[in-house]
Amino acid sequence: MIQTLIRYILPIITPLLFLTACDDDTEFRIEGTIEGLGTRNIIMTYVADRNIQSDGLVAIDGKFILIGSSKNYTIVELSTGQHQLVGRVLIKNGQTLKCKYDLEDFYQQEVKGNKPSEQWSKFLREYADSFRTENHILNNRIVADYVDSHKNDILSSVLMLTQFYAVDHESQADSIFATINPEARPESLVDDYRLILSRINAAAFHGRIRTFTLANLRDTTERYYAGRSSYTLFYFSGQGNERRDTIYPILREINDSIKNRWARVYEISMAQDTATWRRIARQDSVGWPRVWVAGGTANPTFEELDIPRLPYYILSDSVGEPVYRGGSVKTASDTLYRRLRRPKAK
Repeated sequence: MIQTLIRYILPIITPLLFLTACDDDTEFRIEGTIEGLGTRNIIMTYVADRNIQSDGLVAIDGKFILIGSSKNYTIVELSTGQHQLVGRVLIKNGQTLKCKYDLEDFYQQEVKGNKPSEQWSKFLREYADSFRTENHILNNRIVADYVDSHKNDILSSVLMLTQFYAVDHESQADSIFATINPEARPESLVDDYRLILSRINAAAFHGRIRTFTLANLRDTTERYYAGRSSYTLFYFSGQGNERRDTIYPILREINDSIKNRWARVYEISMAQDTATWRRIARQDSVGWPRVWVAGGTANPTFEELDIPRLPYYILSDSVGEPVYRGGSVKTASDTLYRRLRRPKAK
């Protein structure tokens, strides 16, 4: 009789136990490889329960496994210890994502494990050439077209939050966002990621670039003080993995076409050591000062600037107040030319 009951009850209990285990899963898991990372720190940042979470570990030969917790879908940003953005995923508890990233090319990524993240990485690969140009009008149109045909898709909200360039396009961004169906733009996801953005941008209101003296490539020192020119464009670089072939032409145009009293360029390396910095610097010959700062973004010289990731650009005025902060060298350049009220060099 007991054996008969067991045979009858077990098929019912087993699925219930499985469902209970899934409901009680309190963690998510992100694992993968990062080409070019080597054995270095990898950090994940996300928001759960209205609190910013940040955790990391040392990836071995570019391989990593990160574990976090969020009951609802949250955008997780992955970055190196030098604040270089590696990738983003959308994930919640009970899910495991397997990722492939390339430190030298943000858009060459592949993510598997849930539909939104898979679609996201596919979208970035498909439009990689366009996004690399930093043509904000074109790229915003690409995102808007996706939203227009995917109003029930949570990826539409994700792309509006991460890929749509809203500066000077705020009303357009709001109107496009409003077309996404409410269930595809959960308030928790939107509010949480905006919390990360507000943290990134908070330093713009109080971080002034102060006078500094740092070591340069000539084994002497380079001194900066704001009054030497009307504007200074600072390029904060990391391990050299950023696409210098797209950065340097813009910096060269500024350096070659604008007199020093109007604008200067400073390149500040936050590489982990001077040997790495010198090796990277020898690959290109430039006409602007290049210096190195020990300790990276945590160095007291730039700590109050709260630089969120590398590469990063700050355009400051003649008293050291930032007039642009962000990850776009093109936008920094456009801001400079607009403030000088002059066209770009042909």
